[in-house]
Amino acid sequence: MVKVIIFDFGGVLINLNRQAAVDKLVALGVHNADDLLNNYVQSGLFLDLESGKITPEQFRNQLRANYRLHHITDEQIDEAFLAFLLDVPEHKLQLLRQLKSSARNEVGEPIRIVMLSNTNAIHFPYCIKKHFEYAGYKMSDYFDALYLSYEMKASKPDDEIFLKLLETEKVNAEECFFLDDGPRNIESAQRFGFQTHLVKLDDNLSNIIR
Repeated sequence: MVKVIIFDFGGVLINLNRQAAVDKLVALGVHNADDLLNNYVQSGLFLDLESGKITPEQFRNQLRANYRLHHITDEQIDEAFLAFLLDVPEHKLQLLRQLKSSARNEVGEPIRIVMLSNTNAIHFPYCIKKHFEYAGYKMSDYFDALYLSYEMKASKPDDEIFLKLLETEKVNAEECFFLDDGPRNIESAQRFGFQTHLVKLDDNLSNIIR
């Protein structure tokens, strides 16, 4: 019996353009950006930011120091990094609001709708304002809880982030349905006993949920 539906963010809800971010960062002088950025988990400074080990300010300053980019502004760094993000389709936002307001399991209990995402303190606040908080909507209209790697100091596919979610939600893994586009993340969740679906580019989330 499902008590919690868990959505990944990047690649499941929001469309991504990794190459756009790589190209912009390389143009700034981050010559190995192609090795550092990944759709599922980052490397180097980008991983430190995603796992909450450093703040956005520390990230920008260290990026300038590492690549001798002292002439590059915070705004230029953010603009390049934010090129990773495209849009959240309206039909997915409608689905989330519908689930949040009316999803029930087979015994009539409300199903909690949560997000579990590897993200960072530059990307996610930007996404909240740009893609979720419009026409009077708030994040609480979409999700009961947000589990974000940079706040939890842990990232998928590591076991720690799944254990923290289960502890906070006070549920068993078998009572969770987890949707993610990362094969390693799905494999980790399955080891705990989560019900899972590996989301593909052309998947219809409404059909999967039903």
